Formats: sequence, structure tokens, C-alpha cells
Amino acid sequence: MKRIGTVALVSAIALLIGLVGVAMASPPTTASGTANQTGITDLEVRMAGPNVIIEQTTVGVVSGTLSGTFEDTFTVVLHPNGRFTAHGSGSCECTVNGVTGVIQYVTSDTGEEVNGVPTFEGRQVITGATGGLSGLRGVVQIEGTVDLGTGLANTTYSGAIHTHP
Repeated sequence: MKRIGTVALVSAIALLIGLVGVAMASPPTTASGTANQTGITDLEVRMAGPNVIIEQTTVGVVSGTLSGTFEDTFTVVLHPNGRFTAHGSGSCECTVNGVTGVIQYVTSDTGEEVNGVPTFEGRQVITGATGGLSGLRGVVQIEGTVDLGTGLANTTYSGAIHTHP
């Protein structure tokens, strides 16, 4: 009985700390722009049954609310029916409203070939930041296309970001 009470107390304190953090967060700011991969710095392709697995690291440029350069690493699974999924993480040396720092994020998307062009949509979650952007968080929706000739993606993003103290 005492252990259950301790667990309940710890849970209540964690919830209260979380609520205080939400109350102290800045109001969300609308974020939108583009992110364009400019190069592939590492690439591995293999088969897993009927699926093609692509692991790649890319660099690129982001503009709009977030501006700067990024590097990300993705695993893409191409299915025999033409659909694909991608999951990855990355960082951006970015400026937001004149303040600079390094943003960390995770991304997941799904897509398929439409009229010969791979198109995708998903979301990107800003999980943390350093420097002047310390405490930055956010979620943006992404959509884009992949150039079959280069393997590079061009993406638009829109959503909300905010800072935690």
C-alpha cells in the first residue's frame, strides 16, 4: 500500500511539473517554408524480401520561418506496390526570428509514385535545440517530391513552433 502511494505521489508531481512547463511555454508561432536536399553524403541500398531499403544521409537548405542548413539521416522502405515509408532524424543550424542555434528533429512520412513522381507527406517533430534556440519545440506537416534523377527531395513545411524556458 505504501509503494502504491509513493508511485501515485511521484506521478502527481511529474504531472504538475509538466503542466507548469506547458503554462510557461511561449504561445505557438506559425512556421512555414521549404527544405531542399542539396546532396547525398552517404548511401546504402539493400533488399529485404521484396522491399528495397535505402539508408541515406543528406544535406540541404531550409528557408522560411526556419532558415539555415541541415543534415539528416533516413531509412526509406520501398514496397513492391510503389508505396514507401521513411523515418529519420537530423539537425539544422538554423535561425528563427533572428536567433540562431542548432535544432534537432525526427521525421516520418509515407508516399507513393504519382504520375511518375515520388510524392510524400508526413510530419517533423522538433525535439530540442541548443544555443539561442534552446527550448524550441514544434510540429510541422511536410509534403514534397523526390527527383528520380538525383534522389533528392524538395519539401514544404507548415505548422507551429514555440519555446520552453
